[in-house]
Amino acid sequence: MTDRTPTRPGGRWEWVPPVLAVGLLAGWGWTVLRRVPAGRGDRVLTLLGFVLLVLPALLFTTDRFRELLRSRRRPLQEIWFPAWLLFAHAVYLAGPGRLAGAWSLLLLAYLWVPVGCAVMARSSRLPGPWDWIALLSLYLPVELALLAPAWEPAGAGLPSPAHTLAQLTGVNLALFCFLCVRDLPEIGYRFHLSGGDLLRGAAAFALFFPVAVGFGARTGLVPFAPHWPDPGRIPGEVLGVTFLVALPEELFFRGILQNLLVRIRPTPGGRTAGLVGASVLFGLSHLNNHPRFDWRYVVIATLAGLVYGWVYRATGKVTASAVPHALVDIVWRLGF
Repeated sequence: MTDRTPTRPGGRWEWVPPVLAVGLLAGWGWTVLRRVPAGRGDRVLTLLGFVLLVLPALLFTTDRFRELLRSRRRPLQEIWFPAWLLFAHAVYLAGPGRLAGAWSLLLLAYLWVPVGCAVMARSSRLPGPWDWIALLSLYLPVELALLAPAWEPAGAGLPSPAHTLAQLTGVNLALFCFLCVRDLPEIGYRFHLSGGDLLRGAAAFALFFPVAVGFGARTGLVPFAPHWPDPGRIPGEVLGVTFLVALPEELFFRGILQNLLVRIRPTPGGRTAGLVGASVLFGLSHLNNHPRFDWRYVVIATLAGLVYGWVYRATGKVTASAVPHALVDIVWRLGF
């Protein structure tokens, strides 16, 4: 099985978008780190650890990188990429990080348990128990912040990059498990977007965002206070939301979860059930975004999941469904 998302061969130029994106993210990361009260060496090693994680996460959009990982002789295929992620962690530890005992051991388990589950799952064409165990073992440690202590800086008072670095570790591992080990088709993790893909994404945003604003204002979820954004915040919000929020969430909830649910019963009714099921779980995943249960946030996130899931189903690409997702979050953060 292969990722059968319709696309034109990228050739040598398929490397250009991910490399440019990494360069932009690295530049943005350095502007953030320059304001951190830490030594220059610690800042450099933090940035290097970040780049070592974000680079493969974006190179997974290319056919050549995927084939490079798939071509490794087993069992080295299942070992060396988690070892790369461990190396990125070690680089961070050499700077401001710290070896956090049991938490660092948990990180070791996190790097190989999902891979082992994906190995067990790849013999089956249809989704099975090992797929769901792999998915939960990838998602829950990041969502519940169980990995955060392994990425905490040692210096008191330093801002923590734990969430970002733990999330990037999870994204890389999910891509490796389901694109290379499990070889799940039609995830649609590609930067090549057609005009129709972009049009669907923009239309989904244009239709959903007024509904979201109206619902938020009517229920008191967010105050209706539109304003011009601070120009200095725009680059960071666009890069951070697009690559560290929208794309990872679309990969997990649409490219993997919705994809697996649809494959249980690949009929029109099954596809609709998969879309609805993934959207409800997407809504429920936002429960811990507030200190108490907030039904309004769950409802609006579920509706958003339906919209993003429709774009994914129509285009077959999580990068397309990430367009309305990113636009909604960016405009909401900057303009309200």
